[in-house]
Amino acid sequence: MKKLFLSMALVLVAGGAFAQMDAIKEATKAGKKGDFATAESLIQQALDNSETANLADTWYAAGQIQQMKSAKQLENQVKRQNFDESAMQAAALQMVKYFLKADELKDAKGKEHSFQSKMSSAIKTDMGNLVNGGIAAFNAGEEGSDLKALDFFGTYVDLAKAPMFAKDNLAADPQMATIAYYAALAGIRAENYPAVEKYAPLGQNDPENGQNATEFLIEALKKQNKTDQMLDVLKVALDKFPSNQSFFANMIDYYTSTEKYDEAHAFADQQIAKDPTNFFFNYVKGFLYSQQKNDDKAIEQYEQAIQKNPEYAQAYGELGKSYVLKAQDFSETASSNPNDPKFADDAKKLRSFYEKAMPYYEKARQLAPDNTSLWKQGLSSVYYNLQMNDKYEEVMKAY
Repeated sequence: MKKLFLSMALVLVAGGAFAQMDAIKEATKAGKKGDFATAESLIQQALDNSETANLADTWYAAGQIQQMKSAKQLENQVKRQNFDESAMQAAALQMVKYFLKADELKDAKGKEHSFQSKMSSAIKTDMGNLVNGGIAAFNAGEEGSDLKALDFFGTYVDLAKAPMFAKDNLAADPQMATIAYYAALAGIRAENYPAVEKYAPLGQNDPENGQNATEFLIEALKKQNKTDQMLDVLKVALDKFPSNQSFFANMIDYYTSTEKYDEAHAFADQQIAKDPTNFFFNYVKGFLYSQQKNDDKAIEQYEQAIQKNPEYAQAYGELGKSYVLKAQDFSETASSNPNDPKFADDAKKLRSFYEKAMPYYEKARQLAPDNTSLWKQGLSSVYYNLQMNDKYEEVMKAY
């Protein structure tokens, strides 16, 4: 009896598989007739069935249906009849996804499938729809449009590693690097950091946007707390793009967040030695000293920064802030008793800190009037402590 039951089970399993293979054939026929609703319904059954879900034939048929669906829209465009470009792009996207899956599997007989060249040819014909679909989604600016753009651009880039394109070396195509950059850009906007990590490395090869792709990759690794990998990327990026302030700032941010100030100063000094004219490096050293509450050394570095770039508003703002901090520190020990012999001298010295801060804050305001966070609070404090009431009121009302 056991053998009988086993034989019956085998018949049932085989029957289910054959039924699904028939459904695949019927789905393809429906697609050829333009009945895509029926075709998609039938093929979905085969995609969901455990007996056919892992067969290349199933996914190839699913891709063929989407190929026919995309071709139908192209035909409508030529005939100027009910053309739906977004539907054509969506079908092309699904076709590529199905064909990529088919490329990973074997056919119903357990052998390598024989339709690889047909799939690659169809994909090459429709690759433009992936790009255009991604651009359309990216420009839509709607909720979820970044993820949709990522789907189009990312699928395009995935072709570079597909077995069917092994001989084409698509990764070397500059267009592929550009689309990888777009995928990384969409990923960073959608805050899909694993996707950015996946696509940004290839995007780094794009001649125009490689530097931006590197920034995205660093940000993605940082968000995922992959510190060691982020540092490796940063070191290479700094050698390749030594003038990029973002890379330099990220490295400094790492050192300060881990309180490795000696290493941070050594790193900043190395950069200054490489490019003595770069004001930003001095500004960063000033920032490091500020973090360490060494206002005198911070002031020295900020002053060097504005000597190199007299239009750098940020340094003026930080200079003003440094003098205000010195005033606040001094006020903690200064005499507040008018009868104390030290009172007059302490008051004069305290006032001098605010007087020194004032022109720097005013210059920061002149250079960056819209960046109120850089100067408004500090300048209002200066005017208040110098009893410049009219100017104090004017600043408090500003913006």
